Amino acid sequence: MAENEEIKALEEKTEVTETTEATEEAVENKPIENKPVEDSGSKKNGDLSVLSDRELLIELLKEQKKASKRSLITAVSLVAICLIFGAAVLIIVPKVNATLNNAYQAIDNIEAVVANADKAIGSVEKSLDGIDKMVKNVDKVVVDNTDSVSKTVERMSSIDITALNKSIKDLSDIIEPLAKFFRR
Repeated sequence: MAENEEIKALEEKTEVTETTEATEEAVENKPIENKPVEDSGSKKNGDLSVLSDRELLIELLKEQKKASKRSLITAVSLVAICLIFGAAVLIIVPKVNATLNNAYQAIDNIEAVVANADKAIGSVEKSLDGIDKMVKNVDKVVVDNTDSVSKTVERMSSIDITALNKSIKDLSDIIEPLAKFFRR
């Protein structure tokens, strides 16, 4: 309400000087045409040609006030948006940097793990080669011993157990009297 009263007071103060200035300019530039004032319905339709100089100045002043308010709102909005983006940048950039640093550290750790895995794979391959050699040696020993065991089994099976038992009995018969002789 107070703004409306200030606007009216300002309009009244500037009305006389502006009307006078506008009239002097109009006289200097072109002749003033007296047009009849039509009903106020034409003001709503945007037909300003039917308005008097005073009414035109008032309309112009109102439009300028609206434009200045829109400009102020736009400026305040832009400042707010800039502040929001600035705050977002100040908040997000350090987090992005920290995330990137963590990613770089993770990549370094992964590279170290891969290098260790390569070394482990190399040592496993050497161990497998050693195991292969050992299995071949064991295989050779088994084959060699299998031949010996086979020959031994053949020789044992060719022994005449009955004759062997008879020989042992005869030997025992011979050694027994000698043992008795030497014990005395």
